[in-house]
Amino acid sequence: MTTKSITPPAGTGAGFIPQSHQTSKKQPGVPLLPPGSAGAVTRWWPVRWPRVGGVALLPLSAAAFTSEAFQNAYVPGTLAYIYCAGCGEDHRMPQVATGLLGVARRLFAAIHKVSVTSQVKLTDRVRELNRDRYGSITISADGYLCSDRGFDNWMLQHILPEGAALPGSPVSIGNRCLPVRLPLGLSKDEFEERLHQRMHDASLNAWLKTPKARQHCTQIGYAPAELSRQTAYGFGDSVRFSEAKEFYFFRPKSDDADRLIRIAEVIIHDWVMNPASRRKLVSYKSLGQGYVSALPGA
Repeated sequence: MTTKSITPPAGTGAGFIPQSHQTSKKQPGVPLLPPGSAGAVTRWWPVRWPRVGGVALLPLSAAAFTSEAFQNAYVPGTLAYIYCAGCGEDHRMPQVATGLLGVARRLFAAIHKVSVTSQVKLTDRVRELNRDRYGSITISADGYLCSDRGFDNWMLQHILPEGAALPGSPVSIGNRCLPVRLPLGLSKDEFEERLHQRMHDASLNAWLKTPKARQHCTQIGYAPAELSRQTAYGFGDSVRFSEAKEFYFFRPKSDDADRLIRIAEVIIHDWVMNPASRRKLVSYKSLGQGYVSALPGA
């Protein structure tokens, strides 16, 4: 793969992606795609969507993983996989069961599930998402919990960055995933929570609580709660409702993928080279493990 060559401004680190400050002259609601298009972003609205990791790549030296200091400190540990998933039309009822694609179409935004698994057979993780109908629960227009159809139709997506990982990076570009060789001592759960922490501002549920979201939802005719997502996890005869926090404004075949790779690289580099980073964990015991209350993250 050809490495993306970008000359960064001073102090930004390698791989800076400049932000465009151009103001669109389009009219709100103007069509972007032809009628009948299968895409989600079919109309233009005056809203600036959040982006995972911000606008620029997080700063990290090009020699971050090839330096003697890193190579002496890094010990390979667990193999994990960052994946991106979506669920679109169900061929049996394409006008009703639209899953996450239906949410994206109503919002006119690009939304995907981004998360981490240590299962080597990634399709097993997809089967779990289908079984749980991850993210299917929302709030109806009259204020009641309800379940949208199509969330049992998950598919892994290709993650195709415009550039490449840094030389010697423990993060690589795989088939519908980003394989990550975590350093010894960094668990999959801790890595996953740090990834979500870094991407939080671009998560769907978090954004829906902002004034910008309320303004956009007003112009498209929805209440923010109607677009929020939860998951109902079954445990025998009992059910636990949890926020579906892994939905992000994310385009897997764009420079969003470059920023995702860099976030993972920064987390790993910080864990290996910064002892203070290893002393404060952000992962926690899950209610699904039988705990009656969430333990503090620190």
